[in-house]
Amino acid sequence: MNIAVVSLISLVGVVVISCLNQRLNPGLLALLAASAIGFFLADMPLNTITDLFPSNLFVLLVSTSLVFGTAYHNGTLDKLTQRALFLIKGQRKLLPVLIFVLAFVFSALGPGNIVATAILAPTAMLLARKHNVSALLVAIMLCTGANAGAFSPFAPTGIITVGLLGKMSVSPDVIWIVFGASTVLQSISALMAYGIYLIRCYRREHQPAAHHQEAFKIEIDPLQKEQKLTICLIGLLLVGVLIFKLPLILLAMAIALTMFVLNLAEEEKILKTVPWSTILMVSGIAVLIGLMEKTGGLELATGYLASSASANSVNGLLAFLSGLISAYSSSSGVVLPAFLPLLPGLAEKMMIAGIVPMVIAVAVGSHMVDVSPLSTLGALCLAAVEDKSVRNRMFKLLMVWGVSMSVVGGLLAFIFLDVLPILG
Repeated sequence: MNIAVVSLISLVGVVVISCLNQRLNPGLLALLAASAIGFFLADMPLNTITDLFPSNLFVLLVSTSLVFGTAYHNGTLDKLTQRALFLIKGQRKLLPVLIFVLAFVFSALGPGNIVATAILAPTAMLLARKHNVSALLVAIMLCTGANAGAFSPFAPTGIITVGLLGKMSVSPDVIWIVFGASTVLQSISALMAYGIYLIRCYRREHQPAAHHQEAFKIEIDPLQKEQKLTICLIGLLLVGVLIFKLPLILLAMAIALTMFVLNLAEEEKILKTVPWSTILMVSGIAVLIGLMEKTGGLELATGYLASSASANSVNGLLAFLSGLISAYSSSSGVVLPAFLPLLPGLAEKMMIAGIVPMVIAVAVGSHMVDVSPLSTLGALCLAAVEDKSVRNRMFKLLMVWGVSMSVVGGLLAFIFLDVLPILG
């Protein structure tokens, strides 16, 4: 059998296995497949295969995770959440909006979508229960807000995307376009959910025996010394990158080391916050994709995709397919590393000028479905619900909403990137 075909089948196999068995890390499977195919079938030395490992991306993900893991474990992010809740002055109708904004900001500043959801889910679901706000809506707003900020160049998913685009000789500045467009398109689904909630609130309040509850109160704890230092150091990181254009990888390592020296959190606990599983997934699949590029498997895959869509519908198709796979697999660990390297070849075969709209389509499609309880974000929200009956009902509703987002994501990509090519 042709080596290109074997490498393509191996990638498809890794993706399928990641959907069926979440206990096996697909990155490790991809590393094994790449090593076996390269060594036994392509006669490659093992050091040639290991040179495909994305070392810069690995170091950057670890260093930024250490910085924001510190902010998580020393309570800095919790204290900032308390202060943000004070802004809505206890108005329960604004709680879902605030949860969305908080999730977006926390995710975009560096912790990423998973950490932002883990931080906010217990507080958000508790407030929803105490103040009679729809737990389903809060979960949707939380997960969608976190994913809307996920493609920030400071967040792990954004860093992964920059690394993957860099291998395709695409300018790292493109990430800002992807980030902005992804934020807008994903926010549309949150706006839909919130609009439905407001309509239901209006109908309920205009019933004859409607009961209007008072605004809830917020308690604010003072910031401790280590929390103030953490905020200052993260501020230095953002200023250094955004204003002085210093390399993020250099600053993140320096800030992480400074946090260790100042003992702002226990080193052992911080190390546990590093998403080693996701990093292994991204790195392993990047190695397999690199092998596919060398053996012709990548060109073969783009040929299949090019024959399945037209230039006028390719973005909608990409968003739908990436969403469908992502509903049962890892968005940033599997779908992005598998789909993004296909785009330059696909654009060339379909005679499309640029790949940025296609990158946005994959970004939106792969992440809008993460509200599903089968994803980490949806599962974190479910875990924070105390009432078993509410949790069981939410599981079904989140599953319906999450899977339906593959269709919604495809439609949004088709409308804004194909029919109305806002970036074309």
